[in-house]
Amino acid sequence: MNNAKVTDHHAIIPTEEPPDTLRMSGPEMNIYDLVARRFMAVLMPPYEYEELKLTLSCGGETLHAMGRRVINEGWKAAYGAYEPADETDEGDDEKEQVLPDIRQGDAVELISAKAVEGRTKPPARYTEATLLTAMEHPGGMGRGELSKTLEETGGLGTPATRADIIEKLFSAFYAERNGKSIIPTAKGIQLVGLAPEELRSAALTAKWEKRLGAIARGEERADLFVAEMRKYASRLVEEVKASEKSYVHENVTREKCPECGKFLLEVKGKKGGKMLVCPDRECGWRKSTSVATNARCPNCHKKMELRGDGEKRMFVCICGFREKLSDFEKRREERGAGKADVSRYMRSQKDPGGSTALADALRKWQEENG
Repeated sequence: MNNAKVTDHHAIIPTEEPPDTLRMSGPEMNIYDLVARRFMAVLMPPYEYEELKLTLSCGGETLHAMGRRVINEGWKAAYGAYEPADETDEGDDEKEQVLPDIRQGDAVELISAKAVEGRTKPPARYTEATLLTAMEHPGGMGRGELSKTLEETGGLGTPATRADIIEKLFSAFYAERNGKSIIPTAKGIQLVGLAPEELRSAALTAKWEKRLGAIARGEERADLFVAEMRKYASRLVEEVKASEKSYVHENVTREKCPECGKFLLEVKGKKGGKMLVCPDRECGWRKSTSVATNARCPNCHKKMELRGDGEKRMFVCICGFREKLSDFEKRREERGAGKADVSRYMRSQKDPGGSTALADALRKWQEENG
């Protein structure tokens, strides 16, 4: 490929063909309007404003106000009343206010005053996307120079390992998905409490990265760093052994593992539903007990779970509705589903993938048959 012949990608731009707006439908006109306004906006001068922080005295009280005073509308003039949302906006409840031209020492008229009671919102839970961003830019995970070191070294993990780190938290059942949000499990919360305090802080990663940087510059010897890490790891292991803290399974069942005889744990599956897993990693036995499906409850129309094995498989809804798989198949056939759909069910049950294959078949069937 000749890089010299590669030009900029101009995305979607209007052509020189005059638009025939009378032949456009409503949605077509709206889309053309968006494209044309954005095209004009990128060619216009910058939007200029002055940020203001006011300190006002009134009746012996000191009041504060923040806002901006527009100097030049610039590209925003292309939108007029249809100003687009700021792409960097994180969804604040209150839009920044525009203040009039005001100077130091000016007197302003007090029109009204009232006390407004409000509450601050807790931080939103991480999603996979926001967690990946936080790992890449962990500015708030350290302090001062350590925070700067984390930023300079590319954050926690590498672009190739960050997604895998998050996936390991799911596979080890330290965290689980709740919609798009990531929430810690009881197992994960206990692990954080049991781990030494030093291992729970991103500052430790920053310290090590700083020392590795010194080794790369020839300011520190690598063998001394490795020896110190060996001593450090040994000390942490001894601290854990000497600790009186203990881990208690909060999701243990009374059903025993058919391989090793240990009591099984009930956990949330990767794609929804529930699973029984053996607490012994060397054993690794696991079994799906329920599968999240797209099949809708005929009563409340919420998605149902498929529970049980073999002929005992049954759809269960949180509203209390229950229906055997055989009755579900019969009802679908009466609504027009063919034998091919039932055959798909049977093949999925024989598939080594088990419940995962069945869940995929259920989702596809639901999409095809409403």
